[in-house]
Amino acid sequence: MRSRKPTARRSGVRVKLFVASLGLMLMIGGAIGIYLESLLRTFLGERVQADLLGHAQTAAQALALHAQHEGRHPASQQNIVKRLSEANGYRITVIGLDGMVIADSAIPEDRLANLENHADRPEVIEARRSGHGIARRTSATLDEPLLYAAVESGPLIVRAATSLQTLSDVMDQLRFGFLGAAVVGLAVAAIMSLLSAHLLTRELRKLVEHAKALVRGERSSLPWYSTEELGRLAGSFTKLAGQLEQTMETLATERSRFSVVLESMSEAVLTVDDQLQITLVNPACLSILGLEVEPLERPLSEAVDLPDLVELACKGRQGSAVGEVQVGRRLVLARATPLATSGGAVVVMHDVTEMRRLEIIRKDFVANVSHELRTPVSIVRANAETLLDGAVDDPERARYFIEALYRNADRLSRIIADLLDLSQIEAGQYQLSVRGVSIREAFTRTVESLLARADSRRISLEIFLDRDLDVLADRKALDQILSNLVENGIKYTSEGGRVRLHARRVDDMIRIEVEDDGQGIPEQHWNRIFERFYRVDTGRSRDMGGTGLGLSIVKHLVESMSGEVGVESGEPRGSRFWILLPRSRISEIRAA
Repeated sequence: MRSRKPTARRSGVRVKLFVASLGLMLMIGGAIGIYLESLLRTFLGERVQADLLGHAQTAAQALALHAQHEGRHPASQQNIVKRLSEANGYRITVIGLDGMVIADSAIPEDRLANLENHADRPEVIEARRSGHGIARRTSATLDEPLLYAAVESGPLIVRAATSLQTLSDVMDQLRFGFLGAAVVGLAVAAIMSLLSAHLLTRELRKLVEHAKALVRGERSSLPWYSTEELGRLAGSFTKLAGQLEQTMETLATERSRFSVVLESMSEAVLTVDDQLQITLVNPACLSILGLEVEPLERPLSEAVDLPDLVELACKGRQGSAVGEVQVGRRLVLARATPLATSGGAVVVMHDVTEMRRLEIIRKDFVANVSHELRTPVSIVRANAETLLDGAVDDPERARYFIEALYRNADRLSRIIADLLDLSQIEAGQYQLSVRGVSIREAFTRTVESLLARADSRRISLEIFLDRDLDVLADRKALDQILSNLVENGIKYTSEGGRVRLHARRVDDMIRIEVEDDGQGIPEQHWNRIFERFYRVDTGRSRDMGGTGLGLSIVKHLVESMSGEVGVESGEPRGSRFWILLPRSRISEIRAA
């Protein structure tokens, strides 16, 4: 497990505001200080130059006046420049036009002859050219930086000089004074900035607490602010809170509505993300896939063992895909559609098992009814053609063909009648009068109506009923049900066999059984034996004259009376058809 590096604590808004304000003040103060220092240095430099040039001109005038009264004696000139230097504090130098130094307030008179020729000095050259000259350079005599101002006065060049260190000292004093004032001002500004930052962050902290309360879903009122900016911000928070609350209510309503719709859907809905992990399932999906708990956040391939469904969901991430998936005994039609936001897919599944079964039944019905009708119609047509061709004139042959016409016409009539009855039952147009009906009386009526047919094949019809029971049913419908079942038993039971009728109570239902000892029905046909025209042995059934609709009519009549019907193996052989119908208490009331 990797160790996490400690993260530095983030600075608060107050510290950031203070640091930003302090930095801004330092930047502005430094820029102003640099600008003022440059301005003062320029101003002082120009002032010193003008002052120095004025003293040079004053010295030149003084020397000129002295020369008019006393003459131009070097000793006297040396004395004058010393006195002028002592008076104004500048170094005064008198230079001849040939560059030789005549007098200098900073050099003893006996050393003047040893000085260099000053004809090449910049200020001397400029003074001879324009009348006055200014220069900054290091003095070769004193070995220090000096500012020179020279003026031409007749045959002489009078020069005044001062040390630049004096200017630097003045600038240092000004700089220190400005720096002290800046430090004091910065300290005061820093204190004010810190106080302002503290007050601002205190108000911002209130806004943050209000925002946190909104996130937690709590109602929180903001204080009134006198500051326009904070007032606007508080107003924006209040407006945002109202919109957020309205949005949350809308989302909650939509989510509740979506949840209700999703749970009430008969279609199965399943969503996966871009990694094919399940993110949503509805109850119908759990039922179809045979899952007991929601497999959320699990890979689809692990939750269900259905490779076809996993492949379909994988294709659904790229585009719409449709396919049928076998889920146990169910056939499911699945459609996968991509989810653009998450990169996953939503899979909607329909259980089409019953629909496919009904399609098969419909196809078989169309084929069977066509076949059932084609045979008697063909016989009728053939016999009619034979009669028209001359057989009608032969009494013996004509009777044979006419009997064939009658038998097949009767068969067509029975098929059509059964189809009409079945259509009326399915459409709910078959009028039923459900009431208490005696099972013993129904059994008796059925046996009496079919006794002649049973005797012709030496088949015994037996009733096993311990006590009389009443069932809630329509009398005519119950007689038709029992007649169809008993008639089938007679048809498929060998001569000398038995057909037995049983009835017993099962909770609040009555179970009626019709059992024969014929060949029986294989188990693989039990689920389809009640379909229209379905026959276990097609040739044998048709030879016996059945329409193939009797058991289908039985099933629909039983279900229309809130009952159930089925078939199972008889004992020790044959078949047992059973019916469950609601029990009636009429016999119990009569007995009481």
